[in-house]
Amino acid sequence: MTAVARLSSKLPLVARTGFALGHSRQPHYECEWHSHDCAMLLWPQLGGLRSAWLDEGAGSALEARTARLTRSTAVLLPSSTAHRTVAETARQHHGELYLAPELVRSLKQPTAIRLDGATLAMLDALLSPALAPRSAEALVRAIVLQLEATKPVALPLQSDSLAQALLRRIASALAQERALPSIDALACELGVSTRQLQRACRQELGTSPIALRRRMLAAHARALLTRGMPFSQVSAQLGFANSGHLGRLLRDAAD
Repeated sequence: MTAVARLSSKLPLVARTGFALGHSRQPHYECEWHSHDCAMLLWPQLGGLRSAWLDEGAGSALEARTARLTRSTAVLLPSSTAHRTVAETARQHHGELYLAPELVRSLKQPTAIRLDGATLAMLDALLSPALAPRSAEALVRAIVLQLEATKPVALPLQSDSLAQALLRRIASALAQERALPSIDALACELGVSTRQLQRACRQELGTSPIALRRRMLAAHARALLTRGMPFSQVSAQLGFANSGHLGRLLRDAAD
């Protein structure tokens, strides 16, 4: 299934200086598939992100490349690259540097990179609210020069299977105390049909997405109970209407 990526236009923002800066401290950050009409550097300053993107010619979320980003790592994406980003930690702060295409003419494919100390220091300075606009322009020019000298693909890349991607998203929601999405919603997020997701889970793990979801939910509930959290509090935190529903889940999962 083709990944549906909305266009988030940034060209008006970069028209005057050739660049624009964005950042987010939003807890549990998640941004679905989208693309820009300019290049973008994405890097975490605090916390961890998982970024997925489609190389040129790829049209399906099944073909997505992914990298886990922490401090000192980044992805550099050319114009029109479909990508999505999800926070792996509850707290996060990341920067987004949008660059006019003419500033990065040599950038042909999305690139995962490890930032050297000089680039990281300049990016930290770029996010400082006290930085003067003219100083920002000089920093961006220096950053671009540093990026041009950086060797690409310095990060281990991976393509999750559908089943593993499903497990990772469920685990992330539980770790961040978010409501678990439905299987239909997870399939949509992964860019496939519910039937495709069901088939992938049965082929790789021998069971259905619903069974995996219930198994992980039960395991997480047991972990919370083991830590001493009251049964009623665990039930409420995991979104059950009452404690009886949680009790049935735990009994069923134990069978």
